Amino acid sequence: MMHGAVRTEGNTPSLGWDAVDSHLGSMPEVRSLDAELPQRCVEILTSGSDAPGRRIELAVRPYRLEITPRSGAVRLAGDEVAVTLAAKMMEQIGAALRATGRADEALINATAAAVIQNALKHELSYNLAGLRSTLRPMSLSQAAFMNAMLFSPRSLIFGVGPTGTGKTHLAIAAGLNQVAELRFKSLVITRPHVRLEGEIMTPELRAETAYGEQLTPIEDELHALIGREDTRRRIEKGLIEIVPLGRMRGRTFNETFVVVDEAQNMTVRKMRMAVTHLGRGSRMVVTGDPVQNDLPSGETSGLAHLLGMIAGTDLAVVHQFQNIEIIRNDLVARIEMLYSREDGVGIPAAA
Repeated sequence: MMHGAVRTEGNTPSLGWDAVDSHLGSMPEVRSLDAELPQRCVEILTSGSDAPGRRIELAVRPYRLEITPRSGAVRLAGDEVAVTLAAKMMEQIGAALRATGRADEALINATAAAVIQNALKHELSYNLAGLRSTLRPMSLSQAAFMNAMLFSPRSLIFGVGPTGTGKTHLAIAAGLNQVAELRFKSLVITRPHVRLEGEIMTPELRAETAYGEQLTPIEDELHALIGREDTRRRIEKGLIEIVPLGRMRGRTFNETFVVVDEAQNMTVRKMRMAVTHLGRGSRMVVTGDPVQNDLPSGETSGLAHLLGMIAGTDLAVVHQFQNIEIIRNDLVARIEMLYSREDGVGIPAAA
């Protein structure tokens, strides 16, 4: 409970798993909440371009939050998850302001991080059918991406951003769940074959259709999520299919959850082939990093090309991961940030 009264418009936000269907979907519910604070606290939190309230708004991205001053209160408005998290932050920051009259950057950052990490560990974790253990997102961006894949009405969803942000892991987890809940008949996972430096070139069609070691990372993700034996059983039953990209030609995937991984390594022609084979009652999740690819010099990435075409439309959900959200290793995140500064490439997003 926050110090002082809390006035809400709409239902009071809650972050329990039981309420996940109502507020964690791809169209997040908008909530407004007034957190009463001494007027001096309100001024400290909201005054200036670098006000503590602004840092809280940034902390809860990609969820939307706007903090505005009111008489004796701050108004929190935006996605329900963001409002609820911000209310918890305000409770702790407000207590510190009352005690010291200050709210420096270190306090704001530490408070925001602690509240978010606690929510990710508890309220924002996923107990999903089809997985052998609870799935705990490691960032709010991961939670938002997962919500889009589970609840969005759109048939095409993109998860784009640097390696190590968990895109593939989450996409496969979502697919396993949706098949287990009988929303789709099967999970199909594919990724393009990349010609490695020094590799002896076989005919292109053979390379595209052969089940090779480049599909091993997909198997690794399945083993991590459901174990080796369960993976084998589901493949035998036709619930999971790992398909070399070339074998998608001539097929139509109806009532199927399709994951296209490492899509930045697909040419425009191959990307067109993949997305146009999506059938009725199906969903496709495309993951990749548009700013780097292993295509021959001068070849346009099909992922970057398609993102450019759909920018500003309502054809797909595009979820953008940032370098700071790399979870693989802190060193990886810092190195990737250095590369990104040289690239200077932004990703257009669909509406």
